[in-house]
Amino acid sequence: MTAPMHDRRAGAARMRRAAVLLPLLAALSACTSGSSGPSGTSSSGTSTAGAGDAGGGRTADAVPDSCAALSADAGATLPGPAVAPCWRDALTAHGSVRAWTSGPPEMEAEVQLASPSRLRTTASDGRVVVVADGSAFSLVDGRWVAGVLNSEEEEAALAAATGEFATVAFSPQGMAQGVGECPSWRVGAEREAVALRDGQEQQGLVRLDCTARFDLSGATTSAATLWVREDWTPVRHTATLSISGVATETVREFADHGTAFGIPTPG
Repeated sequence: MTAPMHDRRAGAARMRRAAVLLPLLAALSACTSGSSGPSGTSSSGTSTAGAGDAGGGRTADAVPDSCAALSADAGATLPGPAVAPCWRDALTAHGSVRAWTSGPPEMEAEVQLASPSRLRTTASDGRVVVVADGSAFSLVDGRWVAGVLNSEEEEAALAAATGEFATVAFSPQGMAQGVGECPSWRVGAEREAVALRDGQEQQGLVRLDCTARFDLSGATTSAATLWVREDWTPVRHTATLSISGVATETVREFADHGTAFGIPTPG
């Protein structure tokens, strides 16, 4: 295959991925209204991400106020609308987290939740995108490409689409999606150990199981389970989503809470 033909086919594949990401973003945005995604930059790409380290780690006794009224005792039943702000605030209290979602599309991100918020995401195809100051930048062949929505330049369009999806999925609201929609959560009888996809094993986690099915943007959600630390720090969220008779398990995991990731400055 000649290099030009290879480039054309690779470019077509990238555009197909962009076409897939945009409708997924629209669907996810409907679930997490109120969160804001990055805006496309102008073609000049003058917006520049600022440097900064994530911080704000906390100790196990620094429980957010929104979690104070919740009981982790075995058999306790907790209202979903009360668990959601606790889940969100317990993540935010650390200042940063490494988050992963099974998708679609599968994606991992290092998220700085402390102001100024920013993230670096790596998609399943290896694409690296940094979102900062409301703008997305994709690292392509060693150079940063500014994301531009609906751009005729495929790399710019894909950077913008990936950045928008990542911003919604890994915003505090996005990472809490499906928690408050559950009518109630029941605390498990015993503390559990959970092996994460990165090889880490978390011990002594509180397990919460959703007590009923619920609807989430047209999908029936069942078998939803949360795992948190004793201080309510989120670790794992699984659920089964069914649309038109097709069931898919979704997984979200959270690790490296409070880590200074050193997200680079595009430029």
